[in-house]
Formats: sequence, C-alpha cells, structure tokens
Amino acid sequence: MKTYQVITPASTYPVSLTEAKSHLKVDTTADDTYITSIIKAATQLSEEYTNRFFIDTVIEQYASSFADLQTLFKSKVSAVAYVKYYDSDNSLQTLSATVYDTQLNYEPSQIQLADGQSFPEITKRNDAVVARYTVGYGTASDVPEIIKQAILLTIGNFYQNRNSVVIGRIATELPMNVKWLLDTYKVQIVG
Repeated sequence: MKTYQVITPASTYPVSLTEAKSHLKVDTTADDTYITSIIKAATQLSEEYTNRFFIDTVIEQYASSFADLQTLFKSKVSAVAYVKYYDSDNSLQTLSATVYDTQLNYEPSQIQLADGQSFPEITKRNDAVVARYTVGYGTASDVPEIIKQAILLTIGNFYQNRNSVVIGRIATELPMNVKWLLDTYKVQIVG
C-alpha cells in the first residue's frame, strides 16, 4: 500500500487572475472572486488529470515496503529531502542517502537501491517507509505554456457555463481540446 500527503502546498497558481481576466476579456473587478475560484478548480482538475503538481509542492509518500516506494507520486520531482523508515523495533530512522539513488530524470521519478547496498529490515505497518520530496516545475513562469493554455481553456469553459446542465449543449468532463493539450504532459502510472 502507498499513499501521499501534501506537506507544503503551492502558494500560487500557474495562471494569475490578470492572465485569466485577459483570456476571458473581463475588464471589471465584479467577478474577481469567482474567477479566482475557477482558476483553483481548473488547476486542480488539470493536475489530477496529468498526475502532476505544477508549482513546487512538498509531499510525503508513505509505503508499507521499500519496493512500494520505488515509484514516486506526481512529477516532476526536483529534490528528495529524506527517506525514513520504521525499523524492526518500530523506531523511526532516517535512511542514509548512500543506500539509495534517486532517478529524478524519469517520469515518474524513482528511488532505487544503490549498487552494493541493501535496505534495512522494517516493521510491518502501512507507513513503514516515508519519503519527503518536492514536486513541480518551480514557479508559475516555469510551467509549460501548453499546460497554462489548457488551464485557460478550462477557465473559459467554467466561466461561460456556470451550471452543470446548459440547455442546448452537451456536457463533458473536460473539453477534448484541453485533454489533448494535457495528454502531452500526462504521467502514466502502471501498477
């Protein structure tokens, strides 16, 4: 079993209120609160679809074994802060960085056993191993333009269609052009 928890969420979004209003051709402040909320929703939807966090976010991934920790959740991993584990006495220990290698250029990124090393024995529990790492492209200016465009298209869709059912139109989860853009950055998780 493996799961993760956000420790430090991103403090900004890939698309600013100014950029969203320009895309929507809105020049008043009357809808600023609503537009801000759909920026958040469009970003979350796009992140979930692509299996990524776009702006740097610190997460902890929990696993019941070292093998379950090999593939790190979300992408693009920029740094691994630590790997900890509960030893056979159920005491939390920090794994020496010499025991493992990080493959941050892979997507999804991986933690692998270093040559000539072995993982220590761990206690049996769902959170026996934990890794803390940073995922994301960096700041909003580092996020690829294709992702920003997909978020803007979703914002436009949400802004124009404020109800779950619009008479005379067919409802969809994400517009196909948004999926097409995001598919180029989608991280496929196997297993």
